[in-house]
Amino acid sequence: MKSKFFIASICCCMLVLTGCPVSSKYPLGEKGKEEFNEMLIGTWFNNQSESTAKQVTITSGEELNTAKLHVDEKGESFMADDVNFLIWQTTLEKKTFLVLQQILDGQPVETFYVHHISIADNNVTTSDIGLLVNGSDAITSIESYREEVKASMDNSAFLSEQIVWMKK
Repeated sequence: MKSKFFIASICCCMLVLTGCPVSSKYPLGEKGKEEFNEMLIGTWFNNQSESTAKQVTITSGEELNTAKLHVDEKGESFMADDVNFLIWQTTLEKKTFLVLQQILDGQPVETFYVHHISIADNNVTTSDIGLLVNGSDAITSIESYREEVKASMDNSAFLSEQIVWMKK
């Protein structure tokens, strides 16, 4: 009995530490509400074999404070339905997040992904976020998503899958 519990515990920890980005039907922040950092425009790559994407290109968006992201090269853990996204930034508790809205057949759909981002020394570091208090079931609106993220930030496992991106 103890060995089954131990194995189950290890599997849960592995999922938290190596999981893929959280997707939801709601974004973490309103589209275009906050200024988009133009430094993100360009082609970015990373050297991490287990990343969701190996290279992406970000171009200006058609709407204010948005951009378009195209996955040029998928990584081993890529799980989205397509390689095109509409993106914008949002801030919560002095942390910056990138919201990606899936685009299918040229149309935005109600599937959103979120990554924490930080910019330093001309590199961008992204991290997946963990919803560690009430989980993804707690996301029923933008406001509830923000509350779940705020509550989860206190957990040391909140950020995972850190990827350092370099600009071409």
